Amino acid sequence: MIKYIILLLIPCLLYSVDTREIKQDLEKPSIQRPSKSFPKHWGSPPEVQVRDIVKLPDGFGKGSSTLANWIKENIKNDKENSVERTKPETEKPTIEKKPIEKPQIPNEVKSAIETHKKVDAQLKASFQEKVKELGEKPSREAIKKVADTFKQEYSDVIEKQKELGKQIQTYFNENRPERPNRPELPEEIKEKIKQVNDKEKVLRQAKQELFEKLKESKDLSKEEKQELIEKFKKDNAENHKQLKEAQKELQKKIRETKQEADRRI
Repeated sequence: MIKYIILLLIPCLLYSVDTREIKQDLEKPSIQRPSKSFPKHWGSPPEVQVRDIVKLPDGFGKGSSTLANWIKENIKNDKENSVERTKPETEKPTIEKKPIEKPQIPNEVKSAIETHKKVDAQLKASFQEKVKELGEKPSREAIKKVADTFKQEYSDVIEKQKELGKQIQTYFNENRPERPNRPELPEEIKEKIKQVNDKEKVLRQAKQELFEKLKESKDLSKEEKQELIEKFKKDNAENHKQLKEAQKELQKKIRETKQEADRRI
């Protein structure tokens, strides 16, 4: 009797095991979401994917091997279809500039310069030695007293140094090369400068008014002050844009004028 009952139960047990395995096979695997979004031009990921979990390329996290292959294919297509945009190389015109002729300094002046430097270094070294004799961290009064004594002791040398320095400076003032007269600005550039100045003046005045309001409105909350600032930005957005455009136009015109002047040289 017992054997007969066992024979009847075996098919039932086998059926329950098989159905459990089938249910596990039908369950949808838990695939992790990518750590970052895919580019829009790739389109939607494949809807049907295998149940395995692998590491996705290019830092997209983890997912199925189907998704990994789809990502690899899109990355490959992007590399093949990408076009490197390089700026065309434009050869800059070679402009020959006249070298500035510097006057030759006479040997007498060179000798005077060397003597002045040498004596000046000796005076500084002597004064530093006098200050060192005062010990560590001397007072201002002590240093001033040493300086006054040093000036009296080396008064003749200091006077000669002053006179020699004046002679050297006189030579350079008399033999300074003449600078070319600055050319008059074209009317077009003057007009551009005026436009920039006018726009800057409008914005400067608006900023000053905003600062005055914020200064006077001490009782305003942080949010209310922020509203005033945002209103200022909104009201003066067009003025700021016009100022930027005027500055660009001015820079462009100055650049063009400079290039024309260099070509004439």
